[in-house]
Amino acid sequence: MRLYVLLPILHNEALEETTRREIAMAAGPGTEFIVDSLEMGPASIETYLDEEIAAPWIVEKAIRADKDGYDAIIIDCMGDPAIHSVREAVRKPVVGPLMATTSIACNLGEKFSIVTVLKETIPLFRRKIREYNLEHRLASVRYVNVPVLELDERREEVKNQLIEESIQAINDGADSIILGCTGMIGMAKDMQQSLNVPVIDPGVAQVKYAEMLVQLGVRHSPITYPTPRPKTRIIPSQISGNVAFRDFWMAGGGSQWIQ
Repeated sequence: MRLYVLLPILHNEALEETTRREIAMAAGPGTEFIVDSLEMGPASIETYLDEEIAAPWIVEKAIRADKDGYDAIIIDCMGDPAIHSVREAVRKPVVGPLMATTSIACNLGEKFSIVTVLKETIPLFRRKIREYNLEHRLASVRYVNVPVLELDERREEVKNQLIEESIQAINDGADSIILGCTGMIGMAKDMQQSLNVPVIDPGVAQVKYAEMLVQLGVRHSPITYPTPRPKTRIIPSQISGNVAFRDFWMAGGGSQWIQ
């Protein structure tokens, strides 16, 4: 199978390389993947403003990946930005790491905690958890006070802080921990040994979840995510002046790109 992994932020070579390395270790036999990022949008996603700025570009990238024949699309950000829009736009499995990790956590115990990057990210997670109807399964949302763009260079410091905050999360009532940023990829294994509770790495979980959906031959329901009615839609590349395209939605699903 072929997976399209989109980092919904501006190109960041260090993060892309780390993501490629960890996904290569997580992917099953026969799984191929590409890691892509945005030409325009935010440098990182830590707030709703960042999500809204990134959303049109995420949708455009996903539509192109669908047309290029990828079997599933992964939006590699714990806020699951634009996931509902993308699910309406394409007819392939679309995976967000927050949905994937919370689904796994709910099968591993009674309550989970999310340990994320910054204090200002907490409201985003609480709103998303309410949207996903999982408030009763959330013990707490904690943070390490390190911006997304500093995670790689402060890796050992971040890991130590994650362990400290996870101990507090267990005291909050959590019996599993979700790492609250895909930039924390690769940190879960060492933490799990220290904490002796499940620690879910969103970067790995999203890949295994996408593989599962493809292997099961299922995708999001068209009842919940119906194909939008046909109309002219001006897409970001036309606004930016890169390439003049219009997206005309066709009856029955999918889209046709014409110049």
